[in-house]
This record gives sequence, structure tokens and C-alpha cells, in this order.
Amino acid sequence: MIGAALLLAVSILAGAALGRGGGADGPSASLPGAADGRTDFSPEAAQQRLPKGSYVIATAHGRAIRVGGKTVRARPGIPLTFLVKQRRGARLQVYLPVRPNGSTGWLSAGDVDLAVTRYRVEVRLHRHRLILWKGAHRVLTTKIAKGRAVSPTPKGRYFVTDLLRPPDPHGFYGPYALGLSAHSPVYTTFEGGDGQVGLHGTNQPSVLGTDVSHGCIRVANRVITRLARSVPLGTPVDIAS
Repeated sequence: MIGAALLLAVSILAGAALGRGGGADGPSASLPGAADGRTDFSPEAAQQRLPKGSYVIATAHGRAIRVGGKTVRARPGIPLTFLVKQRRGARLQVYLPVRPNGSTGWLSAGDVDLAVTRYRVEVRLHRHRLILWKGAHRVLTTKIAKGRAVSPTPKGRYFVTDLLRPPDPHGFYGPYALGLSAHSPVYTTFEGGDGQVGLHGTNQPSVLGTDVSHGCIRVANRVITRLARSVPLGTPVDIAS
């Protein structure tokens, strides 16, 4: 789980490094994900049929947005981004980073910028595997650690909400952590946070292939670095048995 201390410690750093959905190695250097992971396009294009394996991302113009009669607010320094489920006229149905898992809501297309990504992350819990897809092409398969039986990793369709760079790249979370729209089915709070599930590196690679976490997904540090440099905010993450 991603605790409040981690979000507080690195969200401003991540925000300074983030473009519209990507990340950076330094104050003036963009990660490849900022340019290659997504392509901006017009609202009119969003109504056309996209190629199979393409996913629409919506990024709010401001720090807050009305979704289904409620206000959703961004974290400090991090763009407020959603994965689009469908469009009807000037309205978009988006997946929400709130409880209960799988929640959706409708927002105005005029309140967001739209982009498309070909990336998708697939997690197969029983096999302890993560697969990174780019369209129909499998570009990465790797071993993961997942939640214990008492603190399972939740199944469902989610998306990347945060790109965080912990202060210690050799620490518990590794060099990067991707916050997901998923929340723990067990913990309503965790280390001051709201039980948000993350995908992050590890300083204990020996645990990969086991059930060890509080619900987060752990991967090797080289893998989380590749993901951080590839997938933009809003990228779908499908977690299945």
C-alpha cells in the first residue's frame, strides 16, 4: 500500500517532473513516456473508432473537476487523470480513483484534454506475472510479488493515477512507485493514507514470486524503472486471477 508519508514526501517532486501524463529524470529532462506513451488528439477524434488496443486518457484542465455531481480533486503536484470507458456526445464516462473499486462517473469532455495510449498493464495474480502490452504486442513479461491471503491484491480494471519517485531509490519502494486507482478491500487506512494500492519496486527481490505484500504489486527495480519511463498516467491496469 502507498502511505500518506510517501505521497507527501514525493508528490511535489513527481509533479515537478511530470508533464501531461509522463515523467522525468530531472527538472528539465522528460521521460520517454511523456512523448511516446500517449498521443494528444481532438475531442472530435475521440468519437471515431480507435485501433484495437488503444485507450483514451482524460486529463483535467484544473486541479478539480465535477464528475457525476461530485468534485474530484488532484493531489498536490500531480495531474488529475482518468481512464475513459466510453463517450456519449459531449459526455465521457471515466473510471474513478475512489471506493468502491470499479466506480465510474460522467464528466464533460470540455473540461479535459484527451490523449490516447497503446500501453496496457496486465497482472495475473495466480501466476505472479505482469505483462506490459503495446497494442497487440507483448513487450515485457516479469515476475511479481502480490498481496497475502489476508490482504489480497484487488482484481478489476484500474489505471495509473500517480508517478512517484521515493527519496531513496534503494529503499522499500525502489526507484519509482505507480499509484493505482485500486484500493485495498481490507485496509480503509494505511500509514496515514486511504489504502491505495500501488505498483512499485523493491529492495528485496527475493520475495518476487510470492504472496507477501499488504496488497501492492512489487516488481524488480529495473522493471519499475522501465514502466515509469513508458506508461503515462491513465494507462489501464487489468488485475485478474
